[in-house]
Amino acid sequence: MTAQPAPRPLRIDPAALALEPLDLDPAAFQSALPVQHYALVFEDARIGLAVGIWDTTTMQESFGPYPGDEYITVLDGSFAILDGAGNAVEGHAGQSATFRNAIPVSWKQDGYLRKIYLTLQASSDDAAPIASAEGGVRVLAPDRVPTGRPGPDGLTREVIFRNDAGTMTVTLCAWQGRTDPPAPCATHRLVRVLRGMITLSAPSTAPESFAPGSHVFLPKGTTCAWTTAPSTVAILVDVTAD
Repeated sequence: MTAQPAPRPLRIDPAALALEPLDLDPAAFQSALPVQHYALVFEDARIGLAVGIWDTTTMQESFGPYPGDEYITVLDGSFAILDGAGNAVEGHAGQSATFRNAIPVSWKQDGYLRKIYLTLQASSDDAAPIASAEGGVRVLAPDRVPTGRPGPDGLTREVIFRNDAGTMTVTLCAWQGRTDPPAPCATHRLVRVLRGMITLSAPSTAPESFAPGSHVFLPKGTTCAWTTAPSTVAILVDVTAD
């Protein structure tokens, strides 16, 4: 039996990823059919997890339940999520956003949009109907810092989103500067650095640093040491589904 390679940190570099066209279903749109592409960085189909890049031209999706819990970083463009009354939550380039599974909404897109995404698809058994979209979309500005006081470990944490199943959590974190010894990552984790610097040192590889605007995905079990510069702020998206 061939040994599986050890999981390693996966830098998400939009400029280095080749996008592939998506085959679209006209029934999924109330507008003319857009042009959409994607590039998959990581997938665990067993738990419904996908991480990658997606883009679209102008469109509006059919109204219905949002397909999964999702975190995104908007790289280019803007979007509006409309509820049944036409109320909109908007997001713009540079911002992050979270979406609650099954909220009744329609994605409306004017012009081009490109995003980094982490989506956790619920199984059909887990998808309970939701009557209202209120509070189901949250938008986070890139200059946000977590509220509250540092914990005993010196890390300040603010939970931005937790899905209904408790298997996906988005946390805004601030470090005072520290180095954590090598240890396996207990979750699937997407990291977006907002300020400062995070350096990951995996066994048998050169240390890799992530500056503001960088994204890195750590598959569950990835072993590396973390070094964070003082005043580092990052978004951590942790998936515990198994």
